[in-house]
Amino acid sequence: MTQRYPEPPVELPLDDWLYAAQAVEGCGTCAGAATRLAQAKKAGNSTARFEAARTIRLHPHEAAK
Repeated sequence: MTQRYPEPPVELPLDDWLYAAQAVEGCGTCAGAATRLAQAKKAGNSTARFEAARTIRLHPHEAAK
């Protein structure tokens, strides 16, 4: 069989910042997203990890009560 490509494709890792997020203590939205982030990481679901991390980064944080 003739090889059509000179080398195998390069697998580029996703940037770590896509998954980086610091939950704000006392924020209910952050707590829920942090749980989903941990579950998605354990399951190997990169899309769910990104969505949870984005939620933590971008939502307006609730004041701790």
